[in-house]
Amino acid sequence: MKGSLGLLRIAGIRIGIHYTWLLAFVLITWSLAQGFFPRFFPGWSQTEYWITGVIAALTLFLSVLIHELAHSFVAKASGLPVENITLFIFGGVSNIGGEMKKPRAEFVMAVIGPVSSLVLAAIFWGLRQFAGDSTSPLAATFTYLALVNALLGAFNLLPGFPLDGGRVLRSILWGITRNIRKATNIAATVGQILAFGLIGFGVFQFLQGDFLGGLWVAFIGWFLNGAADASRQEVTLQEHFRGVRVKDIMDATPETVTPEVTVADVVKNIFLRRGRRAAPVCRDGRLAGIVTLTDVKELPQQDWATTAVSEIMATQPLYSVRPEDDLGSAFRLLAQYGINQVLVLQDGKLAGLLSRADVIQHLQLSQEIGMS
Repeated sequence: MKGSLGLLRIAGIRIGIHYTWLLAFVLITWSLAQGFFPRFFPGWSQTEYWITGVIAALTLFLSVLIHELAHSFVAKASGLPVENITLFIFGGVSNIGGEMKKPRAEFVMAVIGPVSSLVLAAIFWGLRQFAGDSTSPLAATFTYLALVNALLGAFNLLPGFPLDGGRVLRSILWGITRNIRKATNIAATVGQILAFGLIGFGVFQFLQGDFLGGLWVAFIGWFLNGAADASRQEVTLQEHFRGVRVKDIMDATPETVTPEVTVADVVKNIFLRRGRRAAPVCRDGRLAGIVTLTDVKELPQQDWATTAVSEIMATQPLYSVRPEDDLGSAFRLLAQYGINQVLVLQDGKLAGLLSRADVIQHLQLSQEIGMS
């Protein structure tokens, strides 16, 4: 997710926070310190309210992280790559590379998240029993965490895609219909109905005077509606890409340049003459990097004739796929990192170049000739 800051790695999974997390952290801390705790646990000092609010908010996000780690560990055990987990304003998201291949595996991965939240709720409720004075900050923190994890688990079990409950519903429908596209369409429709319900309830709360709560619920509904629609479109694309390999539409003979070539030559001979947005950079037949239109745009035009490609080319990371990879995995890579092309490598050697324009052209042409 763009705008994220990496913090640490757990079992090879990069953990990061999006800048919107800071807003969520401030809002949750403020609502706890000035709302929840004073209302249900009166008599503390303002310092105690704020310190407890900060600790509870941080532990809430730790609970969300555990929820996402549960999903990620199941995905990795099933052979799917998990690159990172990002905490953001609406909770957390696991960047899982691909979809489960079978309904049962999808069911297990989906249900494990809410189950982990409900287990955490039980653990915090148990700790609450040993916290002594029921009105102390420690007991209050455990009470809040037990309550919020129970709500988190219950909310995620709602049968609206892309919530975990929606994925559970999709896995069941998938198993019955043997058609993941049909199952996704049904689960996404339920998700959008749920989203519109949340938006309506949020507007009602807002009109009743609960401005912050109403806006929050409405924004959650808006986010779920967009995510459900995006998920439907993604599955439609993946179904369309099924059986299509990268080698089927890639440019198998991309024009390469050496590191010593000037930027002006690349612009004239490749970008303008051939209409490409990137060129692999090779030295002695070995891939050294890639120079893109974006790299060139960051260099003043008066310096193009005197600047070698080696000074502006990208060397790390070099995103790549294999010729035999399905087109869907390549498209996910393009979308995930917001790039316009990806290198195609075979045994470490350059085999071609696949661009976003190649994928779009394939979609347009296949639609025009009526391919299903």
